[in-house]
Amino acid sequence: MQGKEEEIDANLYSRQIGTFGMETMGKLIKMRVCIAGIRGLGVEIAKNLILAGPKEVLLYDPDITRTCDLGANFYLEEGHVGKVSRAEGVKGKLNELNPYVKVTVITDLEAAIKAGDLHVLCQTEMLLAGKHLGHNDLNKLCRENKVGYLGSQTFGPWGFAFVDYGDNHVVTDHNGEQTKNFVVSMIEKGEKTLVTVHEDKRHIYEEGDSVTFREVEGME
Repeated sequence: MQGKEEEIDANLYSRQIGTFGMETMGKLIKMRVCIAGIRGLGVEIAKNLILAGPKEVLLYDPDITRTCDLGANFYLEEGHVGKVSRAEGVKGKLNELNPYVKVTVITDLEAAIKAGDLHVLCQTEMLLAGKHLGHNDLNKLCRENKVGYLGSQTFGPWGFAFVDYGDNHVVTDHNGEQTKNFVVSMIEKGEKTLVTVHEDKRHIYEEGDSVTFREVEGME
């Protein structure tokens, strides 16, 4: 239901646009994400992700709902126990969170990965083609198909997260601080280009920082 080539609903996502910026939000609404493993952590990831507004969220968890699942997954009910998979059990509630996001239950994770244009979040090992695949196996499968992989798991009071977007993914943020913006008042061409920011605010850039220029007028 994104409509008109991924237009952003500025009213619906106003807080996120203020936090992420329009550029990041524009990428987010085009994203397709598969969540493999819909237990406690998986359903929490799905909820938050759907509220954020990607294009599509695919749910993969063929395991039939058990009584013990009710203590961790807040969308599963007693009526689901022994009857439907965890993915099918939560689909209805997740679908209600954001009408702009398509929520789909899949039964073939490997086919979805090979289709590409996808980011996979996995919270536990998966059973594929009769084989138990752990995080290393799934990460390798994603790398082979140029798909981003995020693996995460919780073990009581502790857990871990692993991210792999391939060899071509470059992180330019070296300190994790929020991106700063400054108004450029002048750019002088020369052997070394001199950029002057507006006198009202002194910049805080350091050697090696990555800088992007936007809306520059008067020169190429």
